[in-house]
Amino acid sequence: MYKYICRQWKNRKITVLFIIIGFMVGSLVISLGISACRESFAYADDRMRGNPERQLDIFLSNNNMWKQKDVEELIEALGSYGEVQLMSMDSRQLESFGESSPVVPVLFHRKPHWHVPLLEGRYFSVDEMEHSEKVIVLGKQLAERYQIGLEDMVDIGGAGFRVIGICGRQARETSWEYAVYMPWAEYLELYPGCFEDWEKGTALTVHLEDGKKELLEQIEQYIDGAAEKGIQMNYRPVDDVDTSAIRNTLILTTVSTVLVFSTAVINIIHLMLYWLLERKREIGIMKALGADNGAVVRAVVLEVLAMSCIGCLAAVIIQHLSMQLFRDSFGGRILTFCVTWENLVFAMGISLSFGMAAAVIPAKTVMHFEPVSTVSDQ
Repeated sequence: MYKYICRQWKNRKITVLFIIIGFMVGSLVISLGISACRESFAYADDRMRGNPERQLDIFLSNNNMWKQKDVEELIEALGSYGEVQLMSMDSRQLESFGESSPVVPVLFHRKPHWHVPLLEGRYFSVDEMEHSEKVIVLGKQLAERYQIGLEDMVDIGGAGFRVIGICGRQARETSWEYAVYMPWAEYLELYPGCFEDWEKGTALTVHLEDGKKELLEQIEQYIDGAAEKGIQMNYRPVDDVDTSAIRNTLILTTVSTVLVFSTAVINIIHLMLYWLLERKREIGIMKALGADNGAVVRAVVLEVLAMSCIGCLAAVIIQHLSMQLFRDSFGGRILTFCVTWENLVFAMGISLSFGMAAAVIPAKTVMHFEPVSTVSDQ
């Protein structure tokens, strides 16, 4: 059967090429739609930093000459509810880079539900929060500018730190890719008196990524306890991010993808009907020689699925090569259509499903071919 299919394709190259191009266009639209939807979800997730309903912004102000130990204990207590990030710390000198950069201390005592997105490597473990392992997560821009990779060493404050992760997005700038993330215990080891020189009224912003509900149940106790130690504590729930624009984009992308692919399938059906009518005499001879409808239909369906697979693979390859070619251009930084296994799996699955649907009408047409009449008509 495979030899027969190859021979038919060789004899009718133009028709087969148009059918494959039809599947390729449809699959490319699907793959681009998948990439656009995935990027929209990622963008919304980045803006919300996970689930805003779990988050809380806490402000600690030096009300009356606070003490380093008291601030440390309060931050440690907050870290028991979820991951906390100290957002308003001073920039620190990075000896490896010859410049200063924001260093964000991170603290959690259980695995967080969300963390900064990683391009490579991994995030901190619970053990690394409790024991100094001299590890950091580096922002993408810093890593690219100074050609720092995973497992490389970076000097900060006179100590060497191993890079275990690089954070950011592949083709979109984010706020965290210019920073260095470091476990709270390691930060205190480097800068043991980091709060001692803070003037009265100076505020520290602590972002709680998780555990807002549990903390709010006891927040008054923390506020009163902090006040006794010269720390003014305020809080503000994280505002919900308006995702209506993203939702509308997803709907438009889905609708346009379905319409374009449906149009491509209709054109493919017409091409296949024309293709089968060209082969009407050959199919009649096959039936006259004993081939039943089942064998002929299987051959038609197999040809359609083969062309569908070829078109889908070509579409994913074209998308990948295009992104690689234009990734450093202005358009490549604005439009992000990165290819992952999701593109191949979903595009292939949908393409094959529609390919089967597209084969139904031609297959029914083939079943009605009469051997005698088809041979005599030629």
